[in-house]
Amino acid sequence: MITILADLFQSSNIEEIDKICYFLVGNITADYKDIQIGMGEQMTKSSISLALDLDESEVDKKFQEIGDLGDLAEQVEREPEEKFSEFHEIKELTVKKVHEGLMKIAKTCGENSQEIMKKTLAAILSHADPCSRKYIIRLVLGQMRLGVGDMTVLDGLAQAYLGSKDKRPPLEHAYNVSSDIGYVAKILAKSGLDGVKRIRVAINRPLRPQLAQRVDTISEIREKIGSEEIAAEEKYDGERIQAHKDGENVRLFSRRLNEITHQFPEIVENVGKYVESDSAILDGEAVAYDFEEKEYKPFQKIMNRRRKYDVEEYAKKIPVKYMVFDLIYLNGSSFLRRNYKERTKKLHEVLDEHEYIEPTGRIISDNIDEIDEYFQDCINRGLEGVICKSTGPSSYYRAGAREWSWIKWKPSYASELSDTLDLVVVGSYAGKGKRAGTFGSLLCACYNHEEDVYETVCKLGTGFTDKQLDELPGKLSDAQVNKKPARLHTTDDVEPDNWYIPKYVFEVKGSELTESPVHTCNWDPERERGLGLRFPRFERWRPDKSPDQATTTSEIVHMKEG
Repeated sequence: MITILADLFQSSNIEEIDKICYFLVGNITADYKDIQIGMGEQMTKSSISLALDLDESEVDKKFQEIGDLGDLAEQVEREPEEKFSEFHEIKELTVKKVHEGLMKIAKTCGENSQEIMKKTLAAILSHADPCSRKYIIRLVLGQMRLGVGDMTVLDGLAQAYLGSKDKRPPLEHAYNVSSDIGYVAKILAKSGLDGVKRIRVAINRPLRPQLAQRVDTISEIREKIGSEEIAAEEKYDGERIQAHKDGENVRLFSRRLNEITHQFPEIVENVGKYVESDSAILDGEAVAYDFEEKEYKPFQKIMNRRRKYDVEEYAKKIPVKYMVFDLIYLNGSSFLRRNYKERTKKLHEVLDEHEYIEPTGRIISDNIDEIDEYFQDCINRGLEGVICKSTGPSSYYRAGAREWSWIKWKPSYASELSDTLDLVVVGSYAGKGKRAGTFGSLLCACYNHEEDVYETVCKLGTGFTDKQLDELPGKLSDAQVNKKPARLHTTDDVEPDNWYIPKYVFEVKGSELTESPVHTCNWDPERERGLGLRFPRFERWRPDKSPDQATTTSEIVHMKEG
């Protein structure tokens, strides 16, 4: 796959390479811009009907037989022709013209918008050869299914322009800082590695958040972190939010870099009112909070704030507090290369404690017993635990990284298995008996960041309510594919009834990690053994996490060794 991508990039037009990268990962622009094509199956069927001169009833019939609109569009024998040019003029079908048409569809609104969208797509399809039609349709429906992830694209770019996929790190850093794979590709193609190294933090362009590692005993924290003094910060059961203040304008982004500004109007108001700066980027956590009882509420509460409608009403029902733990950017200057103490000092200079927004509570100590005492106090106050952070000279904010400079410590780490795992659903097995019509179990995988692949770790069948079981087939249907995803590693013993592209993340609890001849997590080819999770149990959905933010192979190895 990397070789194919490298060949593609080397033969690509520089003006189109950003769009090619977006298309490869199933988007039309960077994720954080939140531009949705907005065409469902029915509208897409209408476009196919118009472009290929088919009755809509005939399209419906063929769709019932084939089951995939992309395959349907490919199988219809029609020569490309000039149609609907008044909606999207095309002299030659290029990546640029397809992208322009899809952006037009995404931005169309108001009177006759559906007609304009259908005929714009029909204009594109009518100029396309069969194979192009297939993937244009899949792109429109969000079903590209190429099996290409962000890191694979970066590997391809590194091989094409730098000579080897091993030279990915500076490209990955630029991507972590910009969250825009097309932008990185275009800068690389135009200005080479020097240009990529000049990519900086920018306001209103979210960074991929720094993530924390985990340990099995509190005594390991000093050894792993390395600095003499350790910061212990309150850990909340809330939603990670990156806030961008630009003058009077404030925008909010989730852990997955989706814009969620409209969901938290009170955070927008309080960042604008109380953060004393012209511009800033803050990293923090929105926590459901009972202001009368002065107590924190669980994660499930804040998930009810994920809505398009009745936002003001739910803001009153479920008020939140924005706890800010890091300062990434201030008044035109990046703080990525400032150490922990410098960033924290400046954060407290620009933000005081207020009822609805304040800096995260923390202590800095060189005494592990003192940190443990603070941890116990956090638990007694209804918090999840603490995040321990390095305070040394190189304690920088490492966008997108999961390194030992940040370590989570929660009570569950002292139980039979250290912490829950966040796993990606990649397969399902049909249910029998009272589970007939739904699933008996789900195949779950962890993420191997180094290889940019997913590795199986368990079959999950317990912990679901009857309602959750009934909803699973429908919930997972948009991720279903007819063959094993390209970046999924499995053994021959694993053969689910349905395959799914990595999309949905579950939080899973288990009793222990053991060697397994069935699962591929940390696979040893000589011994033909990987790691498997015994007695897994579903805890909750994690819609705030993307597949590449799932528990990594290296984390699981550490948990096993611990």
